Amino acid sequence: MIREALHHITHRTQKDRTMSTTTPLTSLDGFHATPTAQRADELARSFVAAVNAQDHTAFDTLLSRTFLSYDIGGVRSRTAMKKYYAGLHASFSGLRFEVHENVGVLVENDLIALRTIVTGTHTGDYAGVPATGKAIQTSVSHVFRFRDDRLVEHWQVMDTYRILAGIGRVPGVAAQFQQLLGVPQSPDGVFVEKPGTAFDAPRSGRTVTGDESRAVGRRLYDGAITTGVAEDVDALAEEYIQNTGWTPDGRSYFGNAWAIGRGAMPDGLAVQTHVVAENDRVASISLWDGTIAAAGTPVDFASADFLRIEDGVAAEHWDTVDYVRLYQSFGLLPEDV
Repeated sequence: MIREALHHITHRTQKDRTMSTTTPLTSLDGFHATPTAQRADELARSFVAAVNAQDHTAFDTLLSRTFLSYDIGGVRSRTAMKKYYAGLHASFSGLRFEVHENVGVLVENDLIALRTIVTGTHTGDYAGVPATGKAIQTSVSHVFRFRDDRLVEHWQVMDTYRILAGIGRVPGVAAQFQQLLGVPQSPDGVFVEKPGTAFDAPRSGRTVTGDESRAVGRRLYDGAITTGVAEDVDALAEEYIQNTGWTPDGRSYFGNAWAIGRGAMPDGLAVQTHVVAENDRVASISLWDGTIAAAGTPVDFASADFLRIEDGVAAEHWDTVDYVRLYQSFGLLPEDV
């Protein structure tokens, strides 16, 4: 059944692309080196389609009976996942998860990584806030483990801050955080997000392997993120693109911001729990642990990062961060959120 469903998706996708010569290419179009990786990409997209359609039958087909989903707040079974997404649909009409195609779906061994953009309209209670009729947009990043054409494990990072700030549940404090980091401030207390470079945009330089991408990602983490030295940014391109807005483009902004951030939490550590590298892309999920020195408050949040590698450095970056917990660590949001 699962193979038939995936074949249908592949056939439909290829047909759609044949009908339209203007549709940008995605990771489905020759990016993966093996049929197994191609099938894993399709499997992840089937999961997203099942979420959007609230198709519980598809969930039972796609997810193993032993399926477990983890985030920093706890663990959900297959049945709990159905309830979780049903709850989101009840809170937001027109709720849709869309694969962030400029990032693509990455596959390495038995792991799949993708970033999704989430949109909807707040028409039901969410986090104790009655319907406001406001449109919401945020991101959720995912890593799946697959086996025997089924998804068996799932790790996700969701930016709920953008939703909560959008519906007035919390104040917009992103600009205050940027002020702490010494970078230009975003309007309305929410970072401005760009879609980034199209997946099929022309590239300079030679072909990049997954191992090379993984090594660049490691250099980035071992650089300013760990040392707090602003100049430790040789893993980034001079014209590095930061698509999710917490710093402006350019590696100097990134390095200077991390020097300030590390100064605030000198014992902080980003532990990469999952890394998925394929061709010129690498994705990771990290747990952040440490202490804000001035206040003595613990650091406890998760982030997911996607990098595009070009000419031996990270040219482009997308992320999803649990900003609610991050801002709580810095004392910008109350603990009862």
